Parts: sequence; C-alpha cells; structure tokens
Amino acid sequence: MTRALRLVGRGTLVTASLLALAFAPSVTAQDAKPQQTKGVSVGSQSTLLLDEQMPALKGHALRLRTIILQPGAVVGHHSHARRPVVAYLVSGEYTEHRDGLAEIVHKPGEQWVEGAGLAHWSENLGSEPVVLINVDVLTAK
Repeated sequence: MTRALRLVGRGTLVTASLLALAFAPSVTAQDAKPQQTKGVSVGSQSTLLLDEQMPALKGHALRLRTIILQPGAVVGHHSHARRPVVAYLVSGEYTEHRDGLAEIVHKPGEQWVEGAGLAHWSENLGSEPVVLINVDVLTAK
C-alpha cells in the first residue's frame, strides 16, 4: 500500500512538472534585449553648452536631435541614468520595451520622458520610417 502511494506521488510530481514546463512563459522580445543598434540615423542635431547659460549645469549640454528609424530598425538596450530625454514622435509607430513593463506603441503626436530610472530598447515594426525629435541633457565632451 505504501509503495502504491509512493508511485502515485511520483506520477503526480512528474505530471505537475510537465504541465509547469508546458505553460511556462516563452522567451519574448521583452526578455531578449538586443544590445546592438541598427537601421538608425540622426537627421539633424543642435547642441548648446550650458556652462555660460546655466552655471549650475557646468559641464553639461542641451541637445536637440531628429532621429530616424528605418523599418526593421532597432535601438539597442540602454539606460538613461545620466542622460534624461524628452521625446516627440513626428511620424511612424515607435515600439518601446521598458524593463519590467508592457510594450508601448507610440503614435505620431505623442510625447514622453525617459528619465534616470529608465532602461529600455525600441524598434520600428512598421512599414514606414519612424521620425523622432529628442531633447536631452548630457555631459559635455
């Protein structure tokens, strides 16, 4: 009787293990964070050194850029720990993958911030180029 219970217990354990594997989440785009950037270019750029403009921000610059992502482009995983950004989407659909959050699909006319606590990667899954305007504060070189 004890042996029969042990066999049933083992069978239940094996069945439970197989079910757990079958229903375990698969590796998603969110889990596989690309490190390389491809298909991305900077259209225009202006940079203002802040040393004379705002002495408290000595050694920093304010930068405005137009960024273009071709269809299939990827911006590799990165952090904004030292480079906060304000972004505006001019055209296309921009898919963003923020660490620990659901995918965000930005539409033309939307704006958002990318602050110190943000790490993410993004891509253009659409058929037309994505055009972004980014304003960031960075360490001047």
